[in-house]
Amino acid sequence: MELETRRLLLRPLRDEDAPAMAHALNNINVSRNLARVAFPYGLADAQAFIALQRSFDQRSKICAITFKCAPDELIGVTTYEVDAKGACEFGYWLRECCWHMGVMSEAAVALVQHAFATALLEALQSGYHTDNPNSGRILRKLGFVETHEELNFSLAQGKEVPVMKMNLPRARWLEQQKGRAT
Repeated sequence: MELETRRLLLRPLRDEDAPAMAHALNNINVSRNLARVAFPYGLADAQAFIALQRSFDQRSKICAITFKCAPDELIGVTTYEVDAKGACEFGYWLRECCWHMGVMSEAAVALVQHAFATALLEALQSGYHTDNPNSGRILRKLGFVETHEELNFSLAQGKEVPVMKMNLPRARWLEQQKGRAT
């Protein structure tokens, strides 16, 4: 599955994405905001994740984010992962050099649209470290609403960190899209 936006191509992760993934995530400014990413992060970590994601529930989507003009150069990842109970977690990360360019918002809209219009998921869950307000802004722009705050372990930081948990029901997304179309 590939999704295109004005500037971006969202495509499946490939084995050859591992070096770019390792380089991007071996940056504490990126990895500190992700729950399941260790720091330092090496090539073996990236290779292991790329192999592991192939075993995820078939309804899950793990997308490499690239610019259309450079489709082989991974700049981030956006995902929705369906667990054994059918709950679906939405997540993302982006290379630091691509922050503040609107790239993540553009990619996120495309994948959320796919989750609700094509995969017909009923809701997405997500969250952000409370000391990362930019991530919270992206989720709120998508229509996610805060549900509660909790402590989650951050591998990169090696400690429990406060996380704001959020939810986006399919009905809310579809209603928002109707409003934007008028």
